Amino acid sequence: MKREDIRLKSDQEKERKYEEVDALFHKGREVTVKEHKSGFPAVTVDCGDIHLLTDCLSLESWWARHKIWHGETDSVKQDRR
Repeated sequence: MKREDIRLKSDQEKERKYEEVDALFHKGREVTVKEHKSGFPAVTVDCGDIHLLTDCLSLESWWARHKIWHGETDSVKQDRR
């Protein structure tokens, strides 16, 4: 499968993609995040028709802000898996 490489995109562009994945997740779609074969810090994110190659640092940063914006805790994140 071909993944969209967003590693060199702006933070705003990455966040738009992460929000698209999050919206699908909230609709019940499964999200898979795996280390990319090239190694750290590259990860793949797959959800529905969205297939991304991104860096885990921007994804983790977005997730931390996302949790705060939505009042989520780590226990909520774990329960959703």
